[in-house]
Amino acid sequence: MARQKGAVKINHDYFSISTRWDNLRYFLRQGHILAHLVDRIKWHYFPKFFLVPSFPTHLEVEASSACQMRCPMCKTVEMMKNGIFHAGVMDFELYKKIIDECRREPLHSIKLSWRGEPLLNPRIVEMIVYAKQQGIRDVAFLSNGERLNPALTEALVDSGLDWLSISFDGMGEVYNRIRKPAIFEGTLEKIRYLRAYRDRRRQTKPLIRIQSVHSAIRGQETDFLKLWDGIADRVNIIADQQRSISENDYIHDPNYICPAPWQRMCIAWDGKVVQCVTDYVEGNILGNVNEKTLKAIWRDQPFQELRRLMKQGTRLLTKPCRTCSDDGAIEAEEIILGDRVVKAARYTHQGIDVKKMDSSLHE
Repeated sequence: MARQKGAVKINHDYFSISTRWDNLRYFLRQGHILAHLVDRIKWHYFPKFFLVPSFPTHLEVEASSACQMRCPMCKTVEMMKNGIFHAGVMDFELYKKIIDECRREPLHSIKLSWRGEPLLNPRIVEMIVYAKQQGIRDVAFLSNGERLNPALTEALVDSGLDWLSISFDGMGEVYNRIRKPAIFEGTLEKIRYLRAYRDRRRQTKPLIRIQSVHSAIRGQETDFLKLWDGIADRVNIIADQQRSISENDYIHDPNYICPAPWQRMCIAWDGKVVQCVTDYVEGNILGNVNEKTLKAIWRDQPFQELRRLMKQGTRLLTKPCRTCSDDGAIEAEEIILGDRVVKAARYTHQGIDVKKMDSSLHE
């Protein structure tokens, strides 16, 4: 079958509202500038030309799938209600096996998070330290920040962590409702301490990135940005999108080509390699690192078949693609920030408004 005409969309629903200077400073402070530029070229252009690198440029390694929150926009909440989600933390020996292989390969970055809260893994600091000791250039993770305390914060700063992205949806009572049991002022103070301790150590890392789904702060973007002045290195917003386990909740673009199979690999806490970061229900297992090397899985038939389906425009034969809204229609949106205008976008038929979602999901 000839490949259908399609478009590869990369980072099309993720936007920075920080100033250009802050974004440039963020880029420079990442260090390894030449290596980072090479990585960005591979990240953006290899998928467009269907070039398969010898090894994934990025790994998602799920330190923990457990989470203390029940955010209404999270797919795992619906999964738990339907009894199809089982939480766990990654065994440290399995993690070492992954890192030891990466040490020998041209991997650029590793993110120690996927579905859950990585700070629930009691060995998260050891995981960071081990990866840095083995020469992994860029080690980071996403967090809700609620578990931070002074001792843990100091250990994270001292571990060599490169960046930390904290999901902070909304302000005041909006945040409290979405991010229960976290409290707005409490989490804000924890992040202030993170920045203060980093500065006291005279370090630029971990870089602190704040992100919110857009509907939680729509109309308050300027206030949200000011909130993080002197605390965060970068502030981002994410276009809200449908995250349901039901295929009936989606409308798909059959010509969309996802870049993930040419960029990255996602490893669940128990070693399963899933199709991508949107495959929360583990609907397409491509391998298992308990049984094969990462490189073998990257080159093996399941990954090759996934890339073939993408190129041919038949990706919807896979279950994860049928419950993914990344291919949803997007319309342009402008965000006014004082005298600046930031171009963003929102999903049309698959967008959501988190402020209107059912708070009983927390129960």
